[in-house]
Amino acid sequence: MERAVRDFFDSEGFLEVTTPAALPCPNLDPNIAPVPVTIRDFSGDPSRHWLHTSPELAMKKLVSRGAGSIYQIAQVFRDEEHTSLHRCEFSMLEWYRTEADYENAIRDTMLLTRAAAAAVTGSEEVVWGETMFDLAAEWEELTMAEAFRLYAGVDSIARDDLSDALADLGYRVAADDRLEDLFFALYLEVVEPNLGMERPTIIRDYPAFLGTMAMPREDNPDVLERFEIYIGGMELANGFTELSDQEELARRMEGVLRDLAEAGVEGLAIDEEFIEAMANLPPCAGVSVGLDRLLMLLLDVVDIGQVVFPFAETTI
Repeated sequence: MERAVRDFFDSEGFLEVTTPAALPCPNLDPNIAPVPVTIRDFSGDPSRHWLHTSPELAMKKLVSRGAGSIYQIAQVFRDEEHTSLHRCEFSMLEWYRTEADYENAIRDTMLLTRAAAAAVTGSEEVVWGETMFDLAAEWEELTMAEAFRLYAGVDSIARDDLSDALADLGYRVAADDRLEDLFFALYLEVVEPNLGMERPTIIRDYPAFLGTMAMPREDNPDVLERFEIYIGGMELANGFTELSDQEELARRMEGVLRDLAEAGVEGLAIDEEFIEAMANLPPCAGVSVGLDRLLMLLLDVVDIGQVVFPFAETTI
């Protein structure tokens, strides 16, 4: 599978890169907790670092310095519980295509998935569970607003509509609940389990509060040029058109720092070098793919423990 990934990006003119796993300033995401490590700095004194949750910051610094379109296969780390789909350490593919937007990134992801399937199974048709997915056929596309109307019955992704829908499901909704919390409660409970059940599904155009690094749509600044891809209810890819506005990025990151501090994650800081580098970032789009999950799909297994070492029949 990894050979097919490299062949695909090499044929597209991408450069493969490797960036450090231990960073003084990790990527900031309100829903992802980084893993802290202590290493020696240049003076030999102990220094707090963080294992990268993705190679995003370092890779975009390279793009800003003229590296062009690049990709990386990396082991990344997140402080989260083990489930059938999650591990603290997992394999991630990440790439950045210059002079591109999320439409190009969606195309890349579809073509890459087909190439990986053909290499591993000999076909662009894959069976996962009881469903056969024809990766060469037309993929479903839904905006996030359309997905919420279709599966949750809400007219808009607004506080009142989300609160009413959750109350109907028996949830207790408080006046001080954050919009993000209401969104994810309904999304994870009702919307996400229905995505990609009959054919691969592209969810696109996320509300503006759901993407620290994503570019707003020019015709609607309340919506981000962001997408995710689901097959069989499993998220495989996340991508977006990259935001390069330094002031807006700093403002968003400061908000994420506050959210993480409230959640008990302390000691983080904004990577000021990254903010400065964004002044030279060319138009580009980036995507991350969980390679362990992609392999699960291609081998028709339902537990990530069956495709990562040490292998186990049951890990839950």
